[in-house]
Amino acid sequence: MQLFPNLCIRQKPGTLISPAAIDAVKATAFLAMLLDHFNTLFLSPPELELYAIGRMAFPLFILTWAVNACHRPENLQKNANRQWIWAFITQPVFALTFSGQHPWYALNILFVFAVVTQLLALHHRYGRKGLAAGVVLCGIMTNPLSPASYGLQGLVLALSAAVWFSSSGTGARRVAAVTGAVALVTMNGITHLTDSPGSALLFAILPTVILPFVAISCAGLILRGHHSRFLPGRCFYYAYTGHLLFFLVLRSV
Repeated sequence: MQLFPNLCIRQKPGTLISPAAIDAVKATAFLAMLLDHFNTLFLSPPELELYAIGRMAFPLFILTWAVNACHRPENLQKNANRQWIWAFITQPVFALTFSGQHPWYALNILFVFAVVTQLLALHHRYGRKGLAAGVVLCGIMTNPLSPASYGLQGLVLALSAAVWFSSSGTGARRVAAVTGAVALVTMNGITHLTDSPGSALLFAILPTVILPFVAISCAGLILRGHHSRFLPGRCFYYAYTGHLLFFLVLRSV
């Protein structure tokens, strides 16, 4: 029995921004991530403005993943398998690149997509039992995802986005909107509100909430009606792993 019977059916065409705009959002997210990682690895102290720009990368990546996460539910397990493989391939490069920045057990962002896609695949195949197993998996992965990949908030945001972009009932999508908003607001800077409220609000919380919507709106307006994608399929995996390897080489020079 399915808890959300239509969770993995994409919305009607025309209700989402165009494929070209989605690619533009993905490119924007990647550039923001590059700046953020360069800021973290090579600037001492890191620039707050670059840190703020980097806060929009993860929410934008979540958007581009969620739009098509459930387009073909029969392929969910295949997609999850591919994401697990890339996550494990990338992990040694990630760990070496960020050695000294994050603890040894910190997992890279690809594990977030792998975990939530796996949850969706289990739910699609086994219903409530699969959903329960997926939730347990999320619980197990929360701690190693927390140092570098947003932990519980990242998982909740991803699952909420998947529900929102599905054709689930109105009630499920309202719950997803609320949980996603809470995850987004608490994702960055919330722990620093007591000791440095101004900086936390200005350079962490507000950029996390506002900049993704600005990027999405601009992409949607500029590329409205453009239905051809311009990025190669699955390019994110190669770009993500490749930029980490490049930064690792730079750190070693």
